[in-house]
Amino acid sequence: MVNAFSTRNGRFSLSGLMKGADYMAVFRVEKNRDYTVMSNHHLRNADLSLKSKGLLSQMLSLPEEWDYTLKGLSQINREGIDAIREAIRELERAGYVTRTRVRNEKGQLGAADYVIHEFPVPPKPALENPTQDKPISENPTLENPMQENPTQLNKELSSKELSNTDLLNNHSIPILSTLSKGEAAQPQERKGNGSTNMDAVRAYEEVIKDNIEYCYLIQDKNIDRGMLDEIVSLMLETVCTRRKVIRIAGDDYPAELVKSKFMKLNSSHIQFVIDCMHQNTTKIRNIKKYLLAVLFNAPNTIDSYYTALVAHDMASGAFLSQEREGDTL
Repeated sequence: MVNAFSTRNGRFSLSGLMKGADYMAVFRVEKNRDYTVMSNHHLRNADLSLKSKGLLSQMLSLPEEWDYTLKGLSQINREGIDAIREAIRELERAGYVTRTRVRNEKGQLGAADYVIHEFPVPPKPALENPTQDKPISENPTLENPMQENPTQLNKELSSKELSNTDLLNNHSIPILSTLSKGEAAQPQERKGNGSTNMDAVRAYEEVIKDNIEYCYLIQDKNIDRGMLDEIVSLMLETVCTRRKVIRIAGDDYPAELVKSKFMKLNSSHIQFVIDCMHQNTTKIRNIKKYLLAVLFNAPNTIDSYYTALVAHDMASGAFLSQEREGDTL
């Protein structure tokens, strides 16, 4: 017994699916309009998951003027944004999707600009030190943090002088188990040897950099590489701490809450932190404590910050002035 189905490209047979049947089932597909012509390259690529093949096929079928965003793609599929993001990253690694970040008129990083390819684009040659000039040590943050005149971020911080005690101090030895990719956002603490600990730290570092799109941020000429690496180091220390409670701006928070918020930070939040640092004119007594507070509050304050900034520019006429300057270019 042979089951068969036909398409406009040919006829295929499936045997053994209906044992004992004495008839032949035939399936035919008729297409007269609204169909997509695309390369079979990705469909025959055994290194791609079925999810990624389907998503790429769908993106190739969409009109060129369609707004390719993670939210937009999730709205026309059953999968959520996280599942769409993972499929996009797989396609990026395979070379079928390339992504760049552009800045708006205020210098802020905007939405990602995707270029979709029917045939994979070869990756760029890797640099000798693609991530950091200075590798992270077991205690990556200094005991006496920098206390120059960096700019301040959060207007809601307590006016009381912050303690000079480090966030982690002697509690910063990571005791995390080696993590799979799906488990990275859920820290699990257990005792282990030094080698396992450092493997876990590296796993967390990779996830954090992936979440904040580190590889794109370091390509931005307006972002200070040293400041970005300090932020990553602080985030890494925080998610690897043994402490049950973490003090932020004078208040104690459960460590798991702080870790969860840090693992959800993205490139927009990091850009917000850096922008606020550049706007600040107040002396910061403890930069480490200060950055910790701003990172923790970033998801709650980012929208209000930029809304107030735009309102200020509109009221002062700066926004109109920028538009006139743009018209003359």
